[in-house]
Amino acid sequence: MNMSWSARPFVRIFVFLVPGILLAYWVPAISGIGPLYILSSIGVLAVSGYAVYKLNFSWSRRWILGSILGFSVFLMGILLVNLTNSRQPEISLGNFETFMGRVIEEPVETAETVRTVIEIRQIINNDTVIMNPGRTMAYFRKDSLSMQLEYGDMIVFQGKLTVPEGPKNPGEFNYAEFLALQNVHYIVFISGDNWSLLGTSSNKLKSLAIKARKYLLNVLKGNGLAGNDYAVAAAILLGYDQLLEPELEQNYVTAGAMHILCVSGLHVGIIYLVLNFLLGFLRRNKLQKIIKVILLLTMIWFYALLTGFSPSVQRASLMITIFILATLSSKQKDVYNTLAASAIILLFVDPFIIFNVGFQLSYTAVLGILMFYKPIAGIFFIKNPVVRKVWEIVAVSTAAQLGTFPLAAHYFHFFPTYFWLTNIFIFPLSFAIVGAGMLLMAASWLPVISNLVGIILSGFVYLLNFIVSTVKFLPYHGIHDLYFPWSKVILVYALILLLIPLIFKKRFKILFPALVILLLVIFLQTEHKFRILNQEKLVVYSINQHSAIDFIRQDEHVLLVDSTLLAEDHKLEYHLSNCRIEWGLEKNIESIEGSFLNTEVNLFYDGQFGAFGDHTFMRIDDKIPYRSKNPVSVNFIIISGKRMIDIKALAELVDFEFFVIDSSVPHWKQKKLMKQAKEMQYKCFNVNEQGAFVLDL
Repeated sequence: MNMSWSARPFVRIFVFLVPGILLAYWVPAISGIGPLYILSSIGVLAVSGYAVYKLNFSWSRRWILGSILGFSVFLMGILLVNLTNSRQPEISLGNFETFMGRVIEEPVETAETVRTVIEIRQIINNDTVIMNPGRTMAYFRKDSLSMQLEYGDMIVFQGKLTVPEGPKNPGEFNYAEFLALQNVHYIVFISGDNWSLLGTSSNKLKSLAIKARKYLLNVLKGNGLAGNDYAVAAAILLGYDQLLEPELEQNYVTAGAMHILCVSGLHVGIIYLVLNFLLGFLRRNKLQKIIKVILLLTMIWFYALLTGFSPSVQRASLMITIFILATLSSKQKDVYNTLAASAIILLFVDPFIIFNVGFQLSYTAVLGILMFYKPIAGIFFIKNPVVRKVWEIVAVSTAAQLGTFPLAAHYFHFFPTYFWLTNIFIFPLSFAIVGAGMLLMAASWLPVISNLVGIILSGFVYLLNFIVSTVKFLPYHGIHDLYFPWSKVILVYALILLLIPLIFKKRFKILFPALVILLLVIFLQTEHKFRILNQEKLVVYSINQHSAIDFIRQDEHVLLVDSTLLAEDHKLEYHLSNCRIEWGLEKNIESIEGSFLNTEVNLFYDGQFGAFGDHTFMRIDDKIPYRSKNPVSVNFIIISGKRMIDIKALAELVDFEFFVIDSSVPHWKQKKLMKQAKEMQYKCFNVNEQGAFVLDL
């Protein structure tokens, strides 16, 4: 696109709107500014802009008017955050036990619970009803009653609201912030006899959408799809990903095909292409074009309804809607301007969607295709139509990867090296699966035809799963444990944006800035490696009801954990994978119950006493007696387990500077130990309250 900056008004609005949203979210003092004050400021700027335009406007001074308008949009971003107000509502925790609320998300069954979001309508305390709407993540004990919960149910329940805890280990996923961005600020656990159903009060359209999706899930299940084939078909066609097994999801991640499991712009784009082809005869005059647009939009949003209006479907449908509406204009169309318009609409509905990973990856993938597809596709001129189509698929997937790679590396720490190969098969298969799925839905009331289409659809999905599952057996199937902080993400994006015109359009003027950015990327990588080679630390992690102690020296480490945690790899990954990647460590996990000697990290541990570098320590748990015939001296003590320790008696036997309470210690014992530490004036670090204990040596 060679259109000028001025021809892209929505791009300019987006550029000023997003910083306002980010600043308001990151600086609470700014988001606390009153809406009336912000509106008044915008009004003053509007009047000033009008005065500048009428009284002293000249082309050479147009930047003044542009600056005023830009700052107004910036303030609008702050106002959106202020009005959405995702900050925590004022509720005194522990004072209220009886609540009335409405189920506002479709309940999801897990192994032991039924999870949903409840919008609290009333809080009842000592016969006083307090109107205080708020949202809480609710976990019901799984039983025959809770499994019948549905969207829109009004319930009364008893429980204790708790604030979700932030990350307690370095680099750990911030679940509290994740919930807050959805305006959910509390968690409550509800037992089977502490709630009752009052009735139903739902959004009729959303309720209809959820019921439609349930019906279509039964259509898939009733026409020959089962197991992984059923789970993948449900994800691709209906955006329902609750049935996917972790191993199956990992196969798609490894193959670089995870995008196929989310109803995204690709899926809605396929539906648009099919419908646009079928309605191709409506193009002779303006009226027919309008009818065609109305039919296209109706069918696309009807499909969105069938998928339950999941966020990814709404995002993709809106994006396609803006593009379709743009076709009615007789003016030259700018795809970047259209794309920015769809993003702005979403941000006005929910400004915090800017933090949504799916939103970020969707738009960067589309941007990558728009910006890089033509230069990459133009590398080769291929006459053979079949080979040309294959190359076009490779070009599209490469362009999308260029758009998403820095963000994907930041969030998932992995790069699939065979994405170009798998997409050669995935693209045509996705067309076939979506097409067969649409046909199955349309013919669901015809048993013979629907069964036949179901068999064909099952075959397509089986082939897709088979191709995806074979990639992990290929050599060098991916680059693991990529460390991409935000500084590196921004620099790599800047480098990509400079290298494409430099390579394909021979714009050698940007060679110098490209080299500067490349040197900055190399500097960040070198600085990270230097930190790894100079690190030596002992870490006592905070993992509820477990003991986990890490001994780190350069890029080597030994992680000692209790036997229960040793068998729960998923829990270790959740809590520790990000910091392990940041610290440049390979997995090396051993049981804490026993003796251990490792010369690479300079660690000795006999099950009770240990030495790491220049520091000595003692660990006391349920199984290890802490009494010794002769007094010993250590730098610090790590206390584990449920057995109560008398610090005063311990101090007579062991000379130590401070002690650490690990996360296997129950709450009652923590309180007693903290009290004793205060009385005896010992330094005490409680990882349950303060987060992981990190000792840099």
